Amino acid sequence: MKWKDMEQPPHSNKRQLLADKLREIGLGGLSDRLLNESLIPNITGGPSRLTESPTKPPSAESQTKPLSPELVERCAKDFKFKYRSTVCKIRVDPLNPASTVQFKDMYTNLFLQEEHGTEKRMLDCNDILDLKVNGEFPKRIMVQGEAGSGKTTFCAKIAWDWIEGRYFSQFVWVLIVPLREFKKHTIGEIAKSYLAKNNQATVSQMTEFIQSNPDKVFIAFDGLDEASGLIMKTKSCESQPSVTSSEACGSSSETGDIELVDILCSDQLASCPVLVTTRPWRAVEIRSDGDLMKLYTFIHVEGFNRENLSVYIHKYFPKNDDKANQLIQFFSDNDVISENMAPYPIYVAMLCLMWKEKDKQKIKKMKSLKTFSQIFKEMIAFLKEHYAQKEVKKVGSRSLIDYLKKIDELLGPIAKQAFNGLLENTLTFGEDDFQTCQEIESKDTACRVGILSQEDRITADMDTHERNSHVQLPVFFPHKLFQEYMAGVHLASLYKSDRNEFNRLIKQVVLLKKEEFRYLLYFTVSHNKSIATHVMTSMLQGLSMDVESIHRKLPFIVDVAFESQDADVAALVKDRVSSEPIVLTVNNSVTAHTVAGFAFIGPHVF
Repeated sequence: MKWKDMEQPPHSNKRQLLADKLREIGLGGLSDRLLNESLIPNITGGPSRLTESPTKPPSAESQTKPLSPELVERCAKDFKFKYRSTVCKIRVDPLNPASTVQFKDMYTNLFLQEEHGTEKRMLDCNDILDLKVNGEFPKRIMVQGEAGSGKTTFCAKIAWDWIEGRYFSQFVWVLIVPLREFKKHTIGEIAKSYLAKNNQATVSQMTEFIQSNPDKVFIAFDGLDEASGLIMKTKSCESQPSVTSSEACGSSSETGDIELVDILCSDQLASCPVLVTTRPWRAVEIRSDGDLMKLYTFIHVEGFNRENLSVYIHKYFPKNDDKANQLIQFFSDNDVISENMAPYPIYVAMLCLMWKEKDKQKIKKMKSLKTFSQIFKEMIAFLKEHYAQKEVKKVGSRSLIDYLKKIDELLGPIAKQAFNGLLENTLTFGEDDFQTCQEIESKDTACRVGILSQEDRITADMDTHERNSHVQLPVFFPHKLFQEYMAGVHLASLYKSDRNEFNRLIKQVVLLKKEEFRYLLYFTVSHNKSIATHVMTSMLQGLSMDVESIHRKLPFIVDVAFESQDADVAALVKDRVSSEPIVLTVNNSVTAHTVAGFAFIGPHVF
């Protein structure tokens, strides 16, 4: 009643506007009731009297009218349109949202392996639906992969195969859920958000359809490591709502909607096939629960093999076979890059971009690359120089040097925001996170350089009032790795500006969750010798000399030391373990990065 009397845009649907506002603040159930019941009749005009309500409101199930077959198909078409428009596009430049191309123009098959007991066996991307557990397709699949190995692209392929009807056509709906965007939503709310504005299907109806037809719906959750909180609910919380769980992957709803955490734990939709992608450290939470682990089939995304690498590079340079072949030869001639970076699509894309802009000096730098940190440092420098030269034309001039210095200063607040966001597992920021004039200038500069992205979410189907009002446009890093790199810039800066805080963060935060902050450590120690020595000393203090501890902890220490590329840091590790040789068994669980790290430390440790 109060809403009706408030000033609203002329000729607007006041009921719909109120429903939209209720959903924005988390009252999705009330929003659905408003649209589907006579809760407030004649909201667009006439008398405003609340209808009498029964003493006990009917349950969500009894309120929900099932979707008609026509509306089910309409929802599927809306999902496919959504995926064609957003999910099924590949960035040629990993830092430029505008560089997207059609899926079929750039997609290159990834190398997959399925866990089979203690072994792994190859699995073709197109054979994912042929997986069998005791004769049936598994209901829960965990897809692990290191940062940049192609997990999100793998989800995009599932969407594309469903759209094209070649694979996954047995499913009426395929739901691709990027968890970085949907941390506190439920499955019905997410599905509803994919629909066109004029689609009348409600959250309750969509939830009811999924519950009633679990074998007709395939759900893919992308980026479990990008969702905060715990996956499993503790025994003490099973009898009451778990705050931690709902914050992690969903929230309860008046509509009887389903929390994402309950799907992951198979407490809900147990017979609905669900695929989850994650970095390896987050999979440990499911692997540590014996009962839950039995429900999951585990697959590893290994990125590109040599053949797929060649295919991708030729797709990147479709009109220049010579340039493509030269880059392929560059990979072949450089063992470190070939073994260390070539499997990861994001690094290959970055190298392709730099190769495209190559000159003799850049080629020389590219040939010296050995670590993940070095390629990011080179890539960020490339972006800053590319942007600065648009403003200051004279290469090598004092003006250009000063302008680059100003860019570095402006990126300081962005690095701090990246670090704070990483600690809170916040990967998307609002414009309100940049409030001061300096922060706003920093954000705008970072967007122009390419370190941040801010996509225009204002669409043509918004009404005039919505387009003219202030709309919060999300600000985000194009990939979590870029946020981790900038976070490393901030953490390294604290070594000089606030040593006590640096020490506290390293010992009490970063090293306590070292697997989660692996890449943050990589990028931090790469800044200079003093920082690398300080961090490595702290890491070695926690290394006991029993054989089990060495075999469990040393590979990680070696990885960090390798990223520092400092001989004195290597010597620290060598001296700590020099009492007896370490036997390194090279198998599927040992990465090329770790092998290169042991070689960097010194051959005597093998």
